[in-house]
Amino acid sequence: MAKIGTIWDRAVDFVRDHLGEVMPVLLVTQFAVPAVSGSLNGLRAEASGGTAAALGLLSALVALVSLWGALYLIAFAAQPDGQEQKRVALSLAKTRFLPMIGISIVMIVILTILAVPGIILAVASGFDFTSVMNGVPPQPAEFAKLGTALLYFFVLVLVILWASARLLPINAVVAMERRGVGAIRRAFELTRGMTLKLIGVLILYAIVAGVAVSAAQFVVGGILGLLIGNSGAFSPTIIVSSFAVAAVSAALALYQSAFVGKLYREVVGQQDDAAVFA
Repeated sequence: MAKIGTIWDRAVDFVRDHLGEVMPVLLVTQFAVPAVSGSLNGLRAEASGGTAAALGLLSALVALVSLWGALYLIAFAAQPDGQEQKRVALSLAKTRFLPMIGISIVMIVILTILAVPGIILAVASGFDFTSVMNGVPPQPAEFAKLGTALLYFFVLVLVILWASARLLPINAVVAMERRGVGAIRRAFELTRGMTLKLIGVLILYAIVAGVAVSAAQFVVGGILGLLIGNSGAFSPTIIVSSFAVAAVSAALALYQSAFVGKLYREVVGQQDDAAVFA
């Protein structure tokens, strides 16, 4: 049985030993591109028509760039310990990117389908969504109407947490095993018996990430907001806050990717399979 502590130690060792090699991709895909996109949040709030469509397209491109970067980092870390090669990671990230996009779309579709019953329950409940959208605070009696829908979404959140834990190594499976949709089943097989441990990891990561990102956003944004204000689509406060959040998020993404890669490697073993994908 894989030990979380051992996996984390190997992830930390990987970051320490290969930081210089992963830094260019990390800076571009997990920091610079998201930071620039985040700097446009002020413009997004005021955009309409063609500008809004262009910004939406930009957001989609940013998501794809970030996905490619995460795939590269995971493919780098998922190689046998002490045998990680940058060229192998680049090759895998290039050749397995389209399958990763396809699987991401499949999972989004599945999640959307699962959410539909809850949406139907909410709409059919008689809750006055129009008043809420117009700024009228709902009364307790109105909230009571959403009881069944809220219960459904609560259960759905638990299911998503469970599935997220079981699917944690899916990016590594896509990269290292040349699988398509079958990677979903393979990820479930790899994490059998580890569900509670991985759920704990996800919860801990969510807490740390939430605190770190919030601190960067509110501390930096709050200080600058007091000093220079926060007005205009290209407010310095929004721009600097976006870069601060992107820096924290990039660091978190690096360790998250390293952990996922080493989780995969710990479960499947340390056989030398890098040459297959060279």
